[in-house]
Amino acid sequence: MIISVRKIGSFLRFVFLFAALTLFFYYVLGLASRWVAPPDPYRVPAGHAVKAFQPEGSPDKRVSPRDRLRLYYWYGE
Repeated sequence: MIISVRKIGSFLRFVFLFAALTLFFYYVLGLASRWVAPPDPYRVPAGHAVKAFQPEGSPDKRVSPRDRLRLYYWYGE
């Protein structure tokens, strides 16, 4: 069996180049996703904006699922 050093070298060069380009594209796509995504989607809105959902913190302001469904259909959302 003849082992060619050139073929092994070209294969190793291909594997190294493939791994390097894969990591490069992985980091570029990570940067692009951080650039496109909003910084904090759950922050308190600024200006005249109103947060659509307010979590119910106190037990005295509990709304039953029936009332929530009735309000849902009443508002027509």
